[in-house]
Amino acid sequence: MKWSSSMFLAIGLVIGLSMGLMLTPSIASENDVKVAMWLEVVHRVCTSVGGLGTFVALIIVLAQFYLLRTQSELVQKNIVASMDGQLYARLDSFNRFIVEHHKEYALLDEPFEQHALQGDRPQLHHLCDMGFTFYEEIYKHHVRYKLLETEDWEEWQQNMDHFFSKPYVQGYWNTVAGRYARSFQTFANDLVARIAPK
Repeated sequence: MKWSSSMFLAIGLVIGLSMGLMLTPSIASENDVKVAMWLEVVHRVCTSVGGLGTFVALIIVLAQFYLLRTQSELVQKNIVASMDGQLYARLDSFNRFIVEHHKEYALLDEPFEQHALQGDRPQLHHLCDMGFTFYEEIYKHHVRYKLLETEDWEEWQQNMDHFFSKPYVQGYWNTVAGRYARSFQTFANDLVARIAPK
């Protein structure tokens, strides 16, 4: 390990002050203790330097706290952006599935009971299940994790209104609602009750 000149200077100052304290005669009387003038000056300078060092240390701590908070905000924004990307990627795959199965999607506008004995039920059920799980994930991101802004949540609600307004979706939801989280069940039931034809 190499010793720098400032390290030698600091050690020299400490040794010099110690020797000065030991060698300086103090004349003590009953009420008065006299200390050499140079020792008093050095003491005041060291006290000032110590106070300045404390102030600088406080500024450094505050700067690090600010940087830590900024870093935390950036990490949170990165998580939200990543979550948005995943949601929209899943929306794209859901929309692609709808386009590829547009005939089945058109059947969602018909009553659930009308397809009770027909062979297209598995495709319709799969389409509904994809929609339910997708919107449940969005609901959890908003309610449980607080990751959606109000404006984004309102946009997703419009998509949910459109999907849950379809008669087949409402009928199928009544048969499978128990598979989903209770909070989402309550939300979806309220949604269906609000948009169901009176």
